[in-house]
Amino acid sequence: MSRRESLRLDWLTGNVRDLRMRYERACRIIPSGAHEWRMVDAGDRRIRILVHNPEIGGERVIFYFHGGGWIVGSPATHADISGPLSAATGLTVISLDYRLAPEHKAPAAIDDGLAVLDHFRGLHFKSAILCGDSAGGSLALAVERRAVRANILGVASLYGSFGLAANASLHLNGRKRDGLDARTMRRYWMSANLSAGCGPYSIPSLAHASGCPIYLLIAGRDPLRDDSIALARALSDKGRPITVDLHPFEGHSFLQHPCARRSKQIALQRLAYWIGELATSPAPATVFS
Repeated sequence: MSRRESLRLDWLTGNVRDLRMRYERACRIIPSGAHEWRMVDAGDRRIRILVHNPEIGGERVIFYFHGGGWIVGSPATHADISGPLSAATGLTVISLDYRLAPEHKAPAAIDDGLAVLDHFRGLHFKSAILCGDSAGGSLALAVERRAVRANILGVASLYGSFGLAANASLHLNGRKRDGLDARTMRRYWMSANLSAGCGPYSIPSLAHASGCPIYLLIAGRDPLRDDSIALARALSDKGRPITVDLHPFEGHSFLQHPCARRSKQIALQRLAYWIGELATSPAPATVFS
């Protein structure tokens, strides 16, 4: 049973604030390893961040964007990904508490990502890697699309969501009880974007020719599997270097599933290897399976 399913929430019609509160209460964890919470000034607002292993420092930093359909979640609910990612890579990971929809539609969360990047650029690092899961995967790619001044080495999307409504995997694997069926996914999308299938998180917006190498983790039993496959094809057509890590027997959010610890370990090892290679040379197109 997935963590989302175990909550037994009405993801389709439930009140967003109630969903957010109950999700946070059930999924919030105490991060493992050294960590600290900080606030970043971003003009008219302040953005909370969770910093894993701040003492590492160095020239490279990972910025992490949590999942949650753009409407729920926080660095605390996804610290079981960002913390182990820091341990696997040996790098400081900064997880952002970006503004959530529907109160803040796109590009609000993107602006928050850019503001945090700008705050740290030149102060604590020379280059960055962006990473995110589910909705955070598309957010990481959208931030890279607009971060013209930042030295971004690569972007990793972990079972990302890119608004592809008419795909076989969504209808085959989607289930209302865990909030990953077609109707509920449309709710998430319309909460964060102004129109169906369009916006800064969509494949047409993200599949551009210029930019850094991309890492796509794909779960074979994920309702959103075909989103990442379609993005991989679109990026490949544009000539972008892509690495695809396929886990054929795993579902959405398996990095947070207690029964998928071995797959999580393998996925983080592969991702850490890819990040390590970014420092030496541009990554070629690769497929892990």
